Formats: sequence, C-alpha cells, structure tokens
Amino acid sequence: MLALSASPLSLFNHPLTLRKPSLPCRPPPSSNPSFWKIRSSSALKVSEAAAVEAEERESRSEPAASSMVFPAIKAAKRVVLVRHGQSTWNAEGRIQGSSNFSVLTPKGEAQAETSRQMLLDDSFDVCFTSPLARSKRTAEIIWGNRKEPMIPEFDLREIDLYSFQVDAPNFIIDGHYPVRELWARARNCWDRILTHQSKSVLVVAHNAVNQALIATAIGLGTEYFRVLLQSNCGVSVLDFIPRAEGGSPYIRLNRLNQSRK
Repeated sequence: MLALSASPLSLFNHPLTLRKPSLPCRPPPSSNPSFWKIRSSSALKVSEAAAVEAEERESRSEPAASSMVFPAIKAAKRVVLVRHGQSTWNAEGRIQGSSNFSVLTPKGEAQAETSRQMLLDDSFDVCFTSPLARSKRTAEIIWGNRKEPMIPEFDLREIDLYSFQVDAPNFIIDGHYPVRELWARARNCWDRILTHQSKSVLVVAHNAVNQALIATAIGLGTEYFRVLLQSNCGVSVLDFIPRAEGGSPYIRLNRLNQSRK
C-alpha cells in the first residue's frame, strides 16, 4: 500500500519561478521560501543560476511567466496521478504520442495490478482517465470494484505529435506547437478537476500529460518538458489547500513518480 494518509503539510505558494537547468545542478537553497521537499524516484534539480534568478525575481515581486490562477476550492483536495502500465509500443521502443494502436503488455497489466494494491486502502471520489486504450485499461484495473464514477477526459490523452516525433519544447510541426498545446490542455484539465465536487481524485493518463499536470500545478513552463519523467504506473501526488481569503489554492507536490519495484 502506498502511504497516502494525511500528514502535516509544508505548504508553498504557487507559483515557483524556475527554468530548465543548463548548468551543473543542485537543489534550490533552503533559504528560498518556495523550497519544498518531495519523496521521489525522479530527480527534479535546479541549476544554481536558475535558483539565484528565482530569488532575484521574487525580491522584485515579478510574476512567473508560467503562472496560472487555479479555481478557488472550499475544502482540501488530493489528486493522485498515475501513468499507464507498459504498453506494446513501450516494449518495442516506439513513440506513441496520442495514437491509440497500443495496448498493455502482460507486464503492463501486472504493473497496474501492483498500483491497485498500493492504492487499495485509499478512498477516491472519482477517477479521470485518458480515453486511450492503454490508460483506460490501467484505470479499470486500478479502480477495480469501486462504485464511484470513472470519467474519460479527452484532454488527458498523450501529447499530440502529428506527423513527426521530437522532444524540443518549442518545435513546430504541421503548424502546431505540441508541447505548448500540451501545457494548455493540462491547465484545462486542472480547471475541470478542481471544480469537480470531490475531495480525492485519481487521474490515470500518460507520461507527457502527467508531467504537464505537475509542471503547471507548481508553476513550471514548457522548458521543463521531459524533466519530470513518469515511469510506467509511477504515482505522483498533489495536495490543494484552500486559502482562507479565497482565490487560487496553496499547492504541494507530495510525491513524484513513486513506484514499487
């Protein structure tokens, strides 16, 4: 079982102003008021230059370029993100994007069952899932016999790669900017998730879209695409805490890409 029970929260105020590291990396200094600790198997590191810039920007009270205003909430909400299990195209080393030709392998089914066991004692009010077969099947396995609704959400599909596959955040193909579009979809998803009448939400989707959900929640831009990688059936957890005065909630990244080997 994954320990997702409530614990004292070290809250930080959205947004966090950072840039993708290009220099030797180290974690941000603890003197930064936006510093937080996470339990993780996916390293999020920030360059010294980026950390200094974040502190300087904060001292000038400049807003983050990637900042997002979230809907106000009346009660605390926990959102658990899970990537789908290994698919046939994962096993073959093929890039899937938002295509729907692959299905879970036997290993992927077993990974989903492991996630089901990890989350068995955790209560969820609703499950949002990508409509693509590999994620939908993962969600069905994890959800098991729960009676609460499972809601397909089109914006939770994997990144749209159109007629070409590449990983640069600003690349353009067929007149589209796939990573920018992905970040926009993630913001739309947060609006739907946070306005849904629920306190505990399971989201089963994909590597890139789960990265985008995490990044937009904690104020990171498209430069962080492929920095917050999610393994097959990796679990990430975000807590949203209402403000007494209303407005965009406090956000805490509680887990990042946690899995049972």
